[in-house]
Amino acid sequence: PPVIGVCGCVAQQEGSSLLERSPSVGFVLGPGQIGRVGEAVASVRRGERAVLTDFDAEREFNFNTIFRKSETRGMVTVVEGCNEFCTFCIVPYTRGREVSRTLDEVLAEVRFLAASGLKEVELLGQTINAYSCPSSGAVFADLLESVAAVPGIHRVRYITSHPRHFDDRLIDVIASNPTVSRYLHLPFQAGSNRILKKMHRRYTREDYLELIQRLRDAVPDINLSTDVIVGFPGESEGDFKQTLDLLERIRFGQVFAFAFSPRPRTPAARYEGMVEEETKKTRLHRLFEITDRISSELNQDLIGATVPVLIDGDSRRDSRHWQGRGDDNRVVNFPKTGREAIGDIVEVRIERAGAHSLAGHALIDDARLPVLSDVS
Repeated sequence: PPVIGVCGCVAQQEGSSLLERSPSVGFVLGPGQIGRVGEAVASVRRGERAVLTDFDAEREFNFNTIFRKSETRGMVTVVEGCNEFCTFCIVPYTRGREVSRTLDEVLAEVRFLAASGLKEVELLGQTINAYSCPSSGAVFADLLESVAAVPGIHRVRYITSHPRHFDDRLIDVIASNPTVSRYLHLPFQAGSNRILKKMHRRYTREDYLELIQRLRDAVPDINLSTDVIVGFPGESEGDFKQTLDLLERIRFGQVFAFAFSPRPRTPAARYEGMVEEETKKTRLHRLFEITDRISSELNQDLIGATVPVLIDGDSRRDSRHWQGRGDDNRVVNFPKTGREAIGDIVEVRIERAGAHSLAGHALIDDARLPVLSDVS
């Protein structure tokens, strides 16, 4: 018979209460115990119901058993958990404190992906630039530089960075290494210092603006994206306007914005001054009007440019076209010519641009374009 299990953050949060509420659930598995799923299933087969939600100091990563859907890119977890304890976030309670993998272990997985034919890796961590190798003490800049040097890897992306863990060494690695993507996701969450303090973000809007200036001085073509929370408890109209002001000043290529929703066990869930739902919806709409306009303007500026695009597969709208991403993570669609394939890196001249994607045509010779050995 089939075995039903509940896994992930909700499982961690609810624990054994899930078994009490639902007799059909055989096991509960927290995110720190994913490697024990076989053990959990075996327990159910023996007539037992398992609750595995502890956080192990020594977590094992068997990358040979990871299911990877993409034919072109692979995701590699380098740090789990989080030590930031932002007042709106449940991650430290459901995923535990930060645990970094060793540099050698991460590099072994990246080499495995390269040998499998994947051209791009994305390094993952809730606060990835807080990475610290437990055996060598290597920091994230060291890891990023080492991964970018792995033969066969043409692009390296990474999420999610925290503003207060960015330093000049990391900026130098990004600026000097063409294999490192010109895309950076750097959440600021709110433009008001009063709200940032309530969020326990531990930086100011001035700190964030100064960091962006340093980044753009070093990497002028960097494409920035961010996260924003609208309607945090106590957010006034003046606070919200400071967020809009920051968006206008920085001009992000992509913005992921969310209306505040209280999470169990977090301090913000108990804060006074909850913002009305209608106000949150209105503010979110106003925000997206601005960010869509800015994204469209930034994309329009790319018309006429030629960008290297890693082909992911068919365009979602038209199977006669390819879809891929440029080095700055922008989505690019272009007609198929019959001389390229999934996994190729193709030079595409941009001819049209919208708020969320680009379109153009491939610049290729008569022969089928090979994967570029050096996209710099």
